Amino acid sequence: MAQLRSDYSEHLASLRSAIVRIGTIADHMLDEAISVITRRNADLTVDVLRHDDEADAIDADVEREAVLLIALQQPVAFDLRSITTALKVVNEIERIGDYAVDIAKIGRRILRRGKCRHLVDIARLANCVREMLRDVLQGFVSGDTELLRRVIAADDTADELYHQYRDYLIETMERQSDTVYEGAYLLLACKYLERVGDHVVNVAEDAYYMHTGEFLVSEKKRKWQTETAPSNETPAKE
Repeated sequence: MAQLRSDYSEHLASLRSAIVRIGTIADHMLDEAISVITRRNADLTVDVLRHDDEADAIDADVEREAVLLIALQQPVAFDLRSITTALKVVNEIERIGDYAVDIAKIGRRILRRGKCRHLVDIARLANCVREMLRDVLQGFVSGDTELLRRVIAADDTADELYHQYRDYLIETMERQSDTVYEGAYLLLACKYLERVGDHVVNVAEDAYYMHTGEFLVSEKKRKWQTETAPSNETPAKE
């Protein structure tokens, strides 16, 4: 019995380790993807694609392992939350890797046109969401709920930067027609980084629930839920 419990604990630890591993890969992919643009190095796209294959393999392994643990061990309480959270988090991080691939390809397209004028400081936005990602991985492992709360709060900074860059790029493209190709792609890359921040927030909320059993919903998501909720008001009769 003790051996079975030991094996079970090792499987749970393996799931947590896999989450950190795929998260670290995703962070590295974001670094390389942004470097395609900032360092004007299209060759890095190949490395990003290679790392994406690694992330996909970890995603598949975690899903397979988690399903087997649920089916064979019938976990409850914290163990069950740990397994279901791993299932959700690995998918969130895999999507971050997909965005890194998209950003790298955007950089490669811009470079093929021969111009990359760095209309906005995209590295600043990338560093913001990458720091969020590293912090959420630490919080996932340590159970530091205050750190997880700070990760969620940091998304406001990422959103603010995105909105600044979005407005500036649109204004620049309106004034200078020769910036439209690069500007449009940079705007898309900035949007992808903003979405990376949203996925990190989802991971933080899931990790918070795993460690506490309580739901923590970001103000941004709560506002969105309120705005999209169906109205209960009855239309006035004419």
